[in-house]
Amino acid sequence: MEDFNRRRKELNSLMGDTDEFFREFGKLDDNTYSDGVIPKKYKELTGLSISVLTRCEECILYHIQACLEENASKEEIIEAIKIGVIGGGSITYPSARFAFSVLQDMKII
Repeated sequence: MEDFNRRRKELNSLMGDTDEFFREFGKLDDNTYSDGVIPKKYKELTGLSISVLTRCEECILYHIQACLEENASKEEIIEAIKIGVIGGGSITYPSARFAFSVLQDMKII
């Protein structure tokens, strides 16, 4: 996980340093997921649901970490995963399995 986080940060910097679009998109993403009318915790749980729905394993890992940083409970995280599965149907089961494997590796379940 440390390697994933380090490499993600390096590549985000490379992209932002290479083209303004990626720098601006990164700022937009940071602003969108920051505290606002909707607290950051609920935005990260929503991001997790969307990540399961879109079947993005990198996003699932990122949002699970962010959910935990925002003190989301195991039950809240699992419910967010279920929302993604309900939205996407059985095709999202591999993504849900990946999310559960991350939770297992992190000793959350």
